[in-house]
Amino acid sequence: MNLLLAMVLAATQAGSDPAAPATAPQIEKLIQDGKADDALQQGRVAVAAHPDNVDLRIALARALAAKARHINRQVNVAMSKADVDRGQVLLKDTELAAAPATVDYDPALFEEALLHLGFAIEHAPKREDLRVFQCFLLTDYGRISRAKAAIESALVALPKTPALAKTMTAYGAERAKRGDPAGGAALLAPVVKAFPDQAPILIDYANVLTRLGRKAEAYAAFDRATSLAPKEASYARTKAVGAVLLRDFRRAQTAFDAAFRIGRGIADEFASCAAAYGVDPKAGGALMRGLASPAPSSDPALTELASKFARAGAKGPSSTEAMTLARELVSSEQYVFAIPVLDRAIKAAPKNAEAKSLMAAAYRGLGCEALAN
Repeated sequence: MNLLLAMVLAATQAGSDPAAPATAPQIEKLIQDGKADDALQQGRVAVAAHPDNVDLRIALARALAAKARHINRQVNVAMSKADVDRGQVLLKDTELAAAPATVDYDPALFEEALLHLGFAIEHAPKREDLRVFQCFLLTDYGRISRAKAAIESALVALPKTPALAKTMTAYGAERAKRGDPAGGAALLAPVVKAFPDQAPILIDYANVLTRLGRKAEAYAAFDRATSLAPKEASYARTKAVGAVLLRDFRRAQTAFDAAFRIGRGIADEFASCAAAYGVDPKAGGALMRGLASPAPSSDPALTELASKFARAGAKGPSSTEAMTLARELVSSEQYVFAIPVLDRAIKAAPKNAEAKSLMAAAYRGLGCEALAN
């Protein structure tokens, strides 16, 4: 009996040996608890003890990334003399949330994380979690050429499922969201190639190409998407908006008409008339006059706006009425409707500095810095 008890105690002590290397789940738990330093320390010990363990390698990579990653926000606030004297300024939560964020990494820890990920992928090339984390890290840090190569490699190695398509699309979308449409386009290109019949991916790709002013490529992607999903009003509408951004108002009018035929939405009909104004202000204003007549199903706000378009069309593209309309549209952030009005104003009066300034503001409001310039 004493011998059996001694054996049980010995086994228990061995199982709870504080010197035993941590397991991958234990390291992951430390990361989740915000204890990156502990996770990093224990992860390195565990990998040194079990260098071929893929789970430990990715756990250590996650710990390294957690330790290396920093988010910086640039907040523009007015400081009073009292703030200066106090040496601090109180920020509202909304001000902090609205501040643009940049992600940075400690380069050495970042590269060490990728080294462990590379080892893990070499030993388990079909594991999606390894591939996904590698793509995330490179995208998050803005290492676009390496992220693109990682995405291409993942698309070759992994089964091409709808879930994988969605995951791989997210990287390009994230770069575009952070104000990097060029990076977004680069990361979406291999996904479009791997999933050529996925209309949602083509729409995302076309959108970032539009923001870069890459007209021919954007049009090809939009046309492919709408041909794959001819009854999807949102795709036709997005295609139309892309044409407005590129100031191709005939194409925009045709696409808005297609969206209206599919969905019968009054907003699409109005947008078609606004695009028509960009082709010919007088003719577009005449079309708006029809929408300006109140009807039981009409939207009062659109009815009033249609009246202003009609007056601008009648008075001329550089008239006081047209510029007043343009100012109102930009100030109310109705940028897509403002672009055809401003385009015609600039064409009618190329030295109209205010119209050019408003046009740049409209494009910047839409996140199209390249087109604003």
